[in-house]
Amino acid sequence: MKLILCIFIFLTTLFGVTFEEATQNFTKKNYVDAYDQYSELALNDDANAQYNLALMNYKGLGVNKNLKLAFFWYEKSALNGNAAAQNNLAYMYHMGEEVKKDVKIAEKWYTLSAEAGYPFAQLNLAMLYDLSTNEEKVKQAFYWYEKASLQGVIIAQNNIGKMYYMGRGTKLDKSKALYWYTKASDASNPIAQANLAMMYLLSDGVEEDIDKAVMLLTKSAEQNNLAAMLKVADIYGKGNVVPQDYVKSFYWYNKAAQLDSTMAIFHVGLYYYHGYGVEKDEDKGISYIRQAKVQGYKRAENFFKLNNLE
Repeated sequence: MKLILCIFIFLTTLFGVTFEEATQNFTKKNYVDAYDQYSELALNDDANAQYNLALMNYKGLGVNKNLKLAFFWYEKSALNGNAAAQNNLAYMYHMGEEVKKDVKIAEKWYTLSAEAGYPFAQLNLAMLYDLSTNEEKVKQAFYWYEKASLQGVIIAQNNIGKMYYMGRGTKLDKSKALYWYTKASDASNPIAQANLAMMYLLSDGVEEDIDKAVMLLTKSAEQNNLAAMLKVADIYGKGNVVPQDYVKSFYWYNKAAQLDSTMAIFHVGLYYYHGYGVEKDEDKGISYIRQAKVQGYKRAENFFKLNNLE
């Protein structure tokens, strides 16, 4: 799970025109002027200007990217109570960016930001606790996922769906898992789309709907979700729940192979070798299967043995 570094720009009417002009310059991508104006405000201890200045240094907007200055201004802004800066400062501690990695300090700043109602800090704190094997920490993960989910954070909605589905950190409840997976899926989250698809495919907590499952898997695969690519390729290849379609199956295995999936590389080779969904080309097929064999895929090794090939 990826942590979230906030990249929003704060707007404020504090000190009137000066800050407003800085923000207008930023919006117009007049970054040099905006940087100078934010700097003046930041030196006057304006927390929002300090945050914006940190962000510009972090992203290299108007100046060369400078993580040291970004950290400096995030810390100043965080100490002045800016919740987004607290989240981003925590992120830098968590990732060890321009500062020695320190998860405890990261947790402190995530908590301050999360308690101030900042949704991305709530998500980050939840993901931090979600990695724990301690039941109390896992319950805290659920607590913060719920807070972030209710504020519309899509990743949190998928993750709380998973916690309901597994009964992790909360009582198992597949109807609530379905609800949150659907919310995140409707917002085009590819992981949620795949999770929801599997519930419909397996009739797991919901009435079976193969068409909907395949549609959701396809949408997820179109967003480069490797697991969804492999599943939809397998479904069309086997033809157990939908009419067999080797062309579609090959298409998705080939897409997955481009993401270096060993399983997909093997199947692309197999399809070329037999002419499934693609023009038959035994040499090309063997080349792909050999690549999968080199990567340690057992079925590729067995293919060479069964066909007496070197």
